[in-house]
Amino acid sequence: MVLSAADLIRAVRDRGGQFLIDGDRLGVIPRTAAEPFAEQIRQHKAELMAELSRRPTMPVGVRLASWNPKAAPVRLSECSTVTDTERFIGTTLAQLDAKLIGKSWPVGNWPLSTLIERLAAVGVEIALDDPKKALQ
Repeated sequence: MVLSAADLIRAVRDRGGQFLIDGDRLGVIPRTAAEPFAEQIRQHKAELMAELSRRPTMPVGVRLASWNPKAAPVRLSECSTVTDTERFIGTTLAQLDAKLIGKSWPVGNWPLSTLIERLAAVGVEIALDDPKKALQ
């Protein structure tokens, strides 16, 4: 079965793998996560690198579980509307990063759970490496 770049990324991540890009090199750690898909990864390297390059960098301790950004406008539950999804995702990830390292955000200092929900509302599902940290 031939998988799309997004499906290959999801399949490797579901097996606990993480893609790494270093210049024109594409790698996966641990390698065992990519073994069933090695040939498809080699064949679709360019598409994978393009797909991975357009995704934002996750804060330390955060994994991207699903990347399906919605087109703006996106209505949020707090009676607000996202008009620039890409910018919203970047800002929300920066707020999440600040929250995880114990800093406050100047405006809209949302709780960690709300930041995760706001990302999900625009089509970005994340997972924390240490969910207990979210409770601290």
